[in-house]
Amino acid sequence: MKLTHEITRRLVEVVRAEMGLRPIILALEGPLGAGKTTLTKELAKVMGVKDEIVSPTFVLHRQYEGYAGLVLNHIDCYRMEEFGELLQIGLRKMIGRKSLIVIEWADKFEKEIKGLRDEESKVIWVKMKYGGKENERKIRIYENSRY
Repeated sequence: MKLTHEITRRLVEVVRAEMGLRPIILALEGPLGAGKTTLTKELAKVMGVKDEIVSPTFVLHRQYEGYAGLVLNHIDCYRMEEFGELLQIGLRKMIGRKSLIVIEWADKFEKEIKGLRDEESKVIWVKMKYGGKENERKIRIYENSRY
């Protein structure tokens, strides 16, 4: 958990540096139980979100407000079948507001998310997988342009 907190603290630094210039999309990918929602909870905590963070698997999208007006949009694509569903829940509006958008199961729409150009948004991919030991996770972070 300590490492997850450090990773999210660094991600928040990137968000703060970019906030207001363009939206940040954290595209999370990994198997069930890899820690996507846990990472989002840690991110929300570092951002100063006071609300309880729960997976939006059934409601698809939740929005939270943190310190200094930082807005966290938390999306879960697990039950989505096509990219149009992301658009229906307001992805373009979130991008237009230059908020932080965390998308769990982003790899389902990898092509479309990669298609969001740098001028439109900064996309950071966070790939999570199980490590060799119990409760160990491996996390790889890279920008859209370096994927």
